[in-house]
Amino acid sequence: MSQIVIVSGPPGAGKSTVCEALCERYDRTVHLETDDVYAWVRMGFVPPWKEGSAEQNMVVSRAAARAAAAFAEARYGVFIDGIVGPHLLPLYVEELKPARVPVHFVLLLPAIDDVLRRFDGREKRVPMTRDDMEHNYAMFREPYGGKVIDSGGLNAQQTADAVMDACGRGEALVWAPD
Repeated sequence: MSQIVIVSGPPGAGKSTVCEALCERYDRTVHLETDDVYAWVRMGFVPPWKEGSAEQNMVVSRAAARAAAAFAEARYGVFIDGIVGPHLLPLYVEELKPARVPVHFVLLLPAIDDVLRRFDGREKRVPMTRDDMEHNYAMFREPYGGKVIDSGGLNAQQTADAVMDACGRGEALVWAPD
């Protein structure tokens, strides 16, 4: 399975858990968490949802996409786990094209109440307020490519099934080589 699946959504949508469930299904996989790439920035870090973070977000997205492309070129299935908004998806697609593998985009978008409940019960790498969460969630209200999946009433395995079904049917495809 050499393809790239970008799993996006607001914090608390289930991206990391679903990507882990997806990785367990195949022999050669990579779970690339963009949070890890953000953690590489030591000095001058700006929380990615704050004003003044646009350039940093583009650099981190480019680095994550290039790493994903390198793994895909080596025949790994790659699951990118990150908050990939409508302004960043075209950058990812452009940077992933050299891998010459299908690129899928899935947006996990449970109801805001589900996201806030999950958010309240988890440890946060970067401090984020509920207001930040609601602002972040609003970015995903309008679909902008791929497949939207309401993961609110699904467990990780069911959501992983829905992701792979959407990819298999071509509903999540955002780019394919000629």
